[in-house]
Amino acid sequence: MKIRQGLFIITLLLCFFACKTKDKTDEALLNLDKKNLEKSLNSYKIFPYKFGKIAIRSAVTKDTISSEYQTFKTSLDKVSKRLMRHDLSNPDELSLLDYVSIYRDYKKMENFIMKTDEDMFPTVVDALRVTYGDSIQKKSGFLKGKEKEIVQNIEHSVLSAIVILSKDLGKEVSLYECSKTNPALLPDSELKALLGYFRGFLFFEKKLYYLSEDEISRNISWLNENKTVDLPYTRAMFQWGGLTNAQTHVGFHALNHLFRGFDRLMMERKIDEERALQDFETFLKDANTIGLSNEITWAIETYLFIKTENKEKAIASLQKLKASPLLSSNEKEKIEESIVYLKNRKSGKLLNGAYDKFFLGKIATKYMFSILSKVDWEKLLKDNDVPHTEEMFVVIDNFKTFMDKLSTYTSVDGIKKAGKDLKNKGWNLLDKAKGLVE
Repeated sequence: MKIRQGLFIITLLLCFFACKTKDKTDEALLNLDKKNLEKSLNSYKIFPYKFGKIAIRSAVTKDTISSEYQTFKTSLDKVSKRLMRHDLSNPDELSLLDYVSIYRDYKKMENFIMKTDEDMFPTVVDALRVTYGDSIQKKSGFLKGKEKEIVQNIEHSVLSAIVILSKDLGKEVSLYECSKTNPALLPDSELKALLGYFRGFLFFEKKLYYLSEDEISRNISWLNENKTVDLPYTRAMFQWGGLTNAQTHVGFHALNHLFRGFDRLMMERKIDEERALQDFETFLKDANTIGLSNEITWAIETYLFIKTENKEKAIASLQKLKASPLLSSNEKEKIEESIVYLKNRKSGKLLNGAYDKFFLGKIATKYMFSILSKVDWEKLLKDNDVPHTEEMFVVIDNFKTFMDKLSTYTSVDGIKKAGKDLKNKGWNLLDKAKGLVE
C-alpha cells in the first residue's frame, strides 16, 4: 500500500513538473504575452482616443451599421467636426462646458466604444479624402476588401510611430495602434519589415518580450532571404543617407539582431541568455562591417567583454559610453561605479547591479527613442506621396489638444483648476459642470 502511495505521489510530481516545463515553451510564453497585451489595452487613455478615432472614421459613412450606432451618431459627428477642423487661422475653441458635455456623451457610449472595432468603418484616408478632397475625390467609393485591410494596417502602424513620443497621447495609445496592426496581411516588403521592427521595439519597451522576439525573428528571416532588396525608407528613418543599399541592409540586420538579443536577455530561461549572446555577437559583427560606433555598440561591447573576462576592453567601452549625451548624470555615475568595480573585480565574479541587463535595456530604449525623435514623419510621408499628409497632421494636432483638454476638464480637480475662469462667468456654471460629470 505504501509503495502504491509513493508511486502515486511521484507520478503527481512528475506530471506537475511536466506541466511546468510545458508552460515554459516558446509557444506557451508567446501566447501568455498575447493575453497580457489584451489586458494592457484596458486603459483610461485608450478608450477616449478610440472614441475620437471612431468619430473620425464613422463621420463619412452613410451606412446604418447598427441601431446602437445610430443612437450615438449625432454625438460622434460633433466630435468629428471638432477634430477635422482644418482652418487653424480661425479656430473654434471649445469652452470648458463644451468639453464636459462631450465627456458626458462619451460616458453614455463608453460600452459601445469598448466593444466596437474601429476597422468596421472607412479608413482614415477615406475620411480625409471626403473631408478635404475635391468634388471628384469626394464622390469616390470607400476602400474595401484586401485593399482596405492593407491601408488601415499601414495607418495603424504610422500612427503608432507618430504618437509614441507625444506627451498627450504616448505609449498607451501607440500600443493600441500597434495592436491593431496585422503585418501578416501585408505583402513581404521593406515597409512590412519596418513595421515589424517598430512593433518589436514597442513590445520590448512594454516588456512583452516573446511578442517582440516573434516579430523581429520574422524580420531577420526576411532580411536573410532578401539581401539585395532596396531599403530607401530604412535609410530615411535611421538617417543613413551616406550608406549604400548593401550597407543599409547590414545595418538593419544588425538592429534586428540587437533587439532580439535584448528580448532574449530579459527572458528567464538559460537557453534565452545563450541565444541573446549569439544575437549580440551578430550585431557587433554587422556594426563593425559598416563602421557603426555609438552608445549601443559600446554597451553591447561592454557586456560581451565582461562575459569573456576581457576587463581592459570592457572598461574602454564604458569610458566611451560615459561620455554620451544620451545618458543622465545618475546613469553616468552608475557607469563610473561599474568602471571602479571592474578594475577591482576578480575573475569569475558576476556582473554588478550597476551594469546589469536592465541597465542595458534602458540604454537600448534611449537609443531607439533618440532615433525616432529625429524622424520628420510629415516630411517622410510627403516625400512618399501619401495623400492629405498635411491634413492628417492637423487632425493629429487637434487630437492632442482634444485629449489633453478632455482629460483636464472631465475631472473634479480639473474643474476646480478652471475655477477662476468659471468665476468670471458666474459660479452657477461650476454647478452645471459638476452635474454633467456626476
